[in-house]
Amino acid sequence: MSNFFIPHELESSLSDSSREAEFLRQLAATYRDLYASALSIVGNRDDADDAIQEVCVVLWQKYDEFEPGTNFRKWACAVAFNVAKAYARKQRRRRGYGLSDQSLAKIAQLRTAGSELFELRREVLRDCVGKLAERDREFLGEHYHGSSSLAEQARVQGSSVEALYARLKRIRRLLTECIHRSLGKGE
Repeated sequence: MSNFFIPHELESSLSDSSREAEFLRQLAATYRDLYASALSIVGNRDDADDAIQEVCVVLWQKYDEFEPGTNFRKWACAVAFNVAKAYARKQRRRRGYGLSDQSLAKIAQLRTAGSELFELRREVLRDCVGKLAERDREFLGEHYHGSSSLAEQARVQGSSVEALYARLKRIRRLLTECIHRSLGKGE
């Protein structure tokens, strides 16, 4: 996947205002979703790289239309869909083949549904992690975001690696059960 890149047209129009900084923060937070959306529509990485640059420029041009307090990701993905669809149409005419608009719409619909489910599960996971004992939250934070390995953690804590793996397994099981309960799946 392409890294977050600010197109030259956008970069040259930025100053240090808070509005522009907020746009960039939200763009950076949703960039992976936007890129995946463009890729699902145009079908290959080279075209997705070109389309996503257009998407970034159009998002900045239309940012005044975005209503603060609403879902930026949803708004940006809708804009990305339209820009990528127009890009795919141009490529279809140029190449003489490609997916129909109906097929592109179905792909976007499926992608949006999957993305919304993922976002819901991430929110529920965040809530479930918050319900863990502080000691377990700290352990997870160190394991997933820390710089030390499980072996180093075991040495520091005076524990065995196997004991920490068992603890990690227990915490993951608790989180899985919490997520299932929260999403109404039960057991």
